[in-house]
Amino acid sequence: MHRQRIPAILTFLVTCAFLVTTEPLATAQTPGPLRIEELTADNWEQLVPAGKEVDAIYGDYALHNDLITAIIARPLASRNANMTVKTVGGSLIDLAWREAESDQLSAFYPARRNRVFQETVELTRDAEATAVGGTKRSVQLKLRSAGTEELPEMHVTWSLGAGETWLTLQTTWVNTTKKDVELTLSDDLRADAGKEQMKKSEDGSHDQFSFHDVYWKQAYVVEAPGFQIDSKSNARESVLTYIPNSRTAITLKPGERYKLERKIYVHRDLPAALANLMASKPAPATLHELTISTEANGQPVPEARLHLINKGTAYGTVVTDGKGQASVRLPAGEWQVEPEVAGKSYAKQPLTLDQPKATIAIAGYNPGSVHFAVKDDKGNVIPAKIEVRGTGDAPTPNWGPESAESLVKNLIYTPDGEATVRLQKGTYDLIISHGPEYNAEFTQVEVVAGRVTERAVTLPRVVNTNGWISADFHSHSTPSGDNTSSQAGRVLNLLCEHVEFAPCTEHNRVSTYDAHLMRFGAKDRMATVTGMELTGSPLPLNHQNVFPMKMTPRTQDGGGPQTDTSPETQMERIAAWDNHSEKLIQQNHPDVGWLFFDKDGDQKPDEGYSRTFGIMNVMEIHPIDPLLSPTPFRMVDGKPVGNQTAFNWLQLLNQGYRVYGVVNTDSHYNYHGSGGLRLWIRSSSDNPAQIQSDEMRDQSRNGRLIMSNGPFLEVSAKTKNDQATADPGDDLQVTDGQAVLSVSVQTPNWCDIDVVSILVNGKTTPELTWTRESHPDLFRKETTKFRHDATVQMSTDAHLVVVTGHRTQTLGDVVGPDWGKQHPAAVSNPIFVDVDGNGFVANKDTLGAPLPVKFKAP
Repeated sequence: MHRQRIPAILTFLVTCAFLVTTEPLATAQTPGPLRIEELTADNWEQLVPAGKEVDAIYGDYALHNDLITAIIARPLASRNANMTVKTVGGSLIDLAWREAESDQLSAFYPARRNRVFQETVELTRDAEATAVGGTKRSVQLKLRSAGTEELPEMHVTWSLGAGETWLTLQTTWVNTTKKDVELTLSDDLRADAGKEQMKKSEDGSHDQFSFHDVYWKQAYVVEAPGFQIDSKSNARESVLTYIPNSRTAITLKPGERYKLERKIYVHRDLPAALANLMASKPAPATLHELTISTEANGQPVPEARLHLINKGTAYGTVVTDGKGQASVRLPAGEWQVEPEVAGKSYAKQPLTLDQPKATIAIAGYNPGSVHFAVKDDKGNVIPAKIEVRGTGDAPTPNWGPESAESLVKNLIYTPDGEATVRLQKGTYDLIISHGPEYNAEFTQVEVVAGRVTERAVTLPRVVNTNGWISADFHSHSTPSGDNTSSQAGRVLNLLCEHVEFAPCTEHNRVSTYDAHLMRFGAKDRMATVTGMELTGSPLPLNHQNVFPMKMTPRTQDGGGPQTDTSPETQMERIAAWDNHSEKLIQQNHPDVGWLFFDKDGDQKPDEGYSRTFGIMNVMEIHPIDPLLSPTPFRMVDGKPVGNQTAFNWLQLLNQGYRVYGVVNTDSHYNYHGSGGLRLWIRSSSDNPAQIQSDEMRDQSRNGRLIMSNGPFLEVSAKTKNDQATADPGDDLQVTDGQAVLSVSVQTPNWCDIDVVSILVNGKTTPELTWTRESHPDLFRKETTKFRHDATVQMSTDAHLVVVTGHRTQTLGDVVGPDWGKQHPAAVSNPIFVDVDGNGFVANKDTLGAPLPVKFKAP
């Protein structure tokens, strides 16, 4: 993750929209000389562009003029941009328009990545090999792939000229074989559009191929002079095949050569990129200044989208700036414009190009503004999540995609409780929250056209978690490669959900949240540490989270280890990394049967991946609400769809495996991404600014963890004579077969519980299960829903786990449509009770079901 361009929509973003990086910041440069250089610490800030999809590292190459910047990956077989954008050596991995840098290209692969380039790179200026440095009129980076008995030699040249708005890619094939060779002229590129507001050219034949991310404001156009481009795209990848206008096949005889040239244009939006492409055409585009205003009072409309239509055909989209203005260069013709604001489209209007300036009033759009100020019950400003839903004729806003930061669909994430948004007039339902230690506010706001409505909200902190801090050990954003979410947006999610400790755990890359916390002024609100998720095969088994990890910025994978096809070797590699440093090693989302009892996956019990057993410290066991009525399998529509991890965990404890349970969101996108699951960790400090990551590691390794999706559960045990006490994860020796468990459960006003059970060696009993129906005197309506001291009688050693939740209610809207389907639940880690003084001994019971093997659907 590197510098990232932030759409400045909210007031708090307008006033503090710094450029953000997970590493030292690069700053925008004034126009300078044409340059081609290998990236180093000395030139990084000058040459690496901004954008959430930037993947440059030291050793890559920059081509740079006063208009665009391009990064070509060093031609190494080991060079990967991220977990899913692999083998990028010699490919274009970053390209941005310098006045509005927001790289959205993952990779452009010459000749579809089917050739390996030699590591020797030739940097030239004006076609003459020179030393790095200096100012010339054009620069080139030349790569070579040697020919074989079957394949021709291939030369690739990336070039950039002074004042050029495009990067040129030239491929030359030389038939070094002894037979005729037929060429397939094609490239492929990676630009992930799945949850973005990105438009790609339709499949089929075109003069140019384009894609434009409207929200993140960068567009790309590919042209191959003399060729049609036949494109085929999915949400991630596009294959471009170049068809000669002559429609003849390209066949090379021995010794012959063939050259193909492509131009890759970049600009802030598609009409601008097309205008640059047309600049040399007989009828170039002309500049027009558009001002977009409201219907009633002519106020400017910032961040309005103008969808341009030429003779019934979509031509692209421009977005207005903070003054409601947009510059667009268009060729002569019949034009219409369809305005869109906050996801709502308004009536099409003709666009007249006979004047250089035009004003467009959006018919029917009459907005007002709302200023939010969210504080706690002590008057302190706090981060908050604000959900806005239209009622009646008022439209529910859709401010940005799920990858966005502060305005994500109809959510506002504010790091300091302050936000000002523009909304169409009308009445809106609001849900304002800050995680499960705070009550949420359910209210409405009436938006009056042309007015600013002040809405001050107090969220009282009602749940007392003294001695515990909340955490999420497993989150992702776009550096992981399997999603496109802003990493700053991930941090903002965590802050607004009141997560107090969160290691950075991108797939296959050591990364950090530090710069984002600095940007939001939130270093004192959330502790963090560098870490990673090492994601190998077989999937989805071979995934492990680990922290802390030493980060080496601007290097391959942040200096992290490589994956392996063996979970055992991979976990051993993690343990040995950084000179065998002390770490928390977490097994992610396991199939417990496969991992522990069925290594070869043949549904027959074996030793499992036994070398991992002594290495992993904790294991994800979510979802946990099935433990309210445990079964061996996850069921959908009455059919088993997988092993039930939480149930299997109880079976493991009975077999003597001391692997502590954890729950995490594994969030990948920013729409209600974080907050749906969390941990509470025993901590010596309740102040996030004083949290030490080493203490979090050690407390977790010792099982001092509570798992929850909302309720705060406290559990402790003591002997009957009070001589010894124990927290979850601890051992407790008793002399009379009795332990006293103190259990309390607190919830905010948006979730509830109706059952508490103490599981003895994984089993419930009527005498250790309390419900609102059976024991109404133990359940309350206030924040502390349950508090009780229970004596547990044991004749043999036992591990004690407490489960609480609500059997019929769900979490609901506060945590979003997906997390909200869960039943409220919390689960403690076990307390191990030794009744005979010989140390805890597991009872080997399997809870009425066979030990699991790798799940296979019936």
